[in-house]
Amino acid sequence: MNRLRRIVPLGLAGLLAVTAPAAALGATPEFGRSEEEWARLRDDVIEYGEIPDLIHEYNATVKKNQIDLNSFRKDYGETNVEWSNRYRQLADDLEGNLYYPDVDDAGYATMMASIISSEQTIRDMREKADDSMEDYMTYYYDFCGAEALLASEAQRGMISYYLNQLKLQTDQKKLELLQEALRSAVSRRDLGMGTDVQVLAAQENLRNGEKDIQDDVSAMETGKQRLQVMLGWTHDAGPELREIPQVDMQRIAAMNPETDKAQAMENSFSLKSSRRKLENARSQDKQEDLKETIREAEQSISASVYSSYQSVAAAQAAFELSQAQAALEQKNFAAAERQFQLGNVSRMDYLTQKNTAETARINVETARLNLFQAVQDYDWVLNGLAGGSQGGQS
Repeated sequence: MNRLRRIVPLGLAGLLAVTAPAAALGATPEFGRSEEEWARLRDDVIEYGEIPDLIHEYNATVKKNQIDLNSFRKDYGETNVEWSNRYRQLADDLEGNLYYPDVDDAGYATMMASIISSEQTIRDMREKADDSMEDYMTYYYDFCGAEALLASEAQRGMISYYLNQLKLQTDQKKLELLQEALRSAVSRRDLGMGTDVQVLAAQENLRNGEKDIQDDVSAMETGKQRLQVMLGWTHDAGPELREIPQVDMQRIAAMNPETDKAQAMENSFSLKSSRRKLENARSQDKQEDLKETIREAEQSISASVYSSYQSVAAAQAAFELSQAQAALEQKNFAAAERQFQLGNVSRMDYLTQKNTAETARINVETARLNLFQAVQDYDWVLNGLAGGSQGGQS
C-alpha cells in the first residue's frame, strides 16, 4: 500500500542530491535533449533561465516523484476504474488470508486483535474503492504542480541571493561610515571636545556593523548552498551564479488581469486535478462537493491574478521612486563634494552624503530585483501555481 501514499511532498527541507549535474543522470533520456541543451545544463554555471530545466532533470524530489508516478501507473493502471479494482483485489486478498483462531489457541487474544485491525483495513479499502476519485492523471497534475513550485522556489532563492549581496554592499558602505565616526569620536575626545561615552558608543555601533556584515555573508552562503542542492549540485560545490536578467518592461505593459485570469484558470494544476476528480466522482454528494471546490478555486485564482498584478504595480512604482531618489541624492552629493573642497562642510558630513548617494544607488538595484520577482510571481500564477498548493489525494 506504500505506493498509494501522497506522491508529491512539497517541503523543501529534504531536497537533497548527491552529485553535481555534470556527473548525474538527468530525468530525461539522453536523446530527449540536444547536445547543446545537455552541455548547457551540465556546465558548472547556474543561469536563471535554466532553473526549471535543472529542477526537472536533477532535483532529488522531482526524480523520486517521477519514480513513484511510474510505479503507480505500473501497479494500479491509469484509470480510476483500474485503481478501484486494485483496491478491491487487495481487500479480497487480505480477507482470503485471514486466519481465525480457536478460542483455545495460544495467543488467541493477540491474534484476534490483529484480525479486527485487518477487518477494518479491508472495510477501508472497499470504501476507498467505492469512493475514490483519483487516477493516474490526478497524480500527474500534482506531480507537475510540485515541480513547478520547486522551480519557482529555486528562482526565488537565486533572487534572494542577489538581494542579500546588495544588503552586504549597503552594510559595507555603512561600515566605512561607522569607522569614520569612531575616528571622529576619538579625535574629538582627545581634543577635549568629546567624551569616553561617545567613543564607546561609536565602538558599539562599529561592532554591530561588523556583525551585520557577517550575517549577510552567512545568508549568502547558506542561500547559495540550498539553491545548488535543489538544482543537483552537492552542498560544497562551487557553481558560478550568473546575474539575474533585466526586467522586461514590455511584459509588464502587456499584463491584463481581466484577460489573464482565463490563462491562470486553464493552467492551474490544482484546478486540473479537481476537474479530473469530478469526472471520476460517482456519488451525487461527491460531485456537488467538487463543483463547489472548483467554484471556490476559480474565485481564488481570479483574486490571485489581481493581487499579483497589484504587487507588480507597487514594485514598479517603488522602482521608479528609487531611481528618482538616487538621481536626487547624486545631485546632493555633487553639491556636498564642491562644498567640501571649499572647506564649507566637514569631512563627516561629506562622507555621510556620499554614503547616502551610494546607498540610494544600491536601492535602485534592490528595487529592480523586487520588481523582477513580482513579475515572476505573476507569471507563475498564470502558469499553474494559482488556486492553492498541490493537495493530497482524497
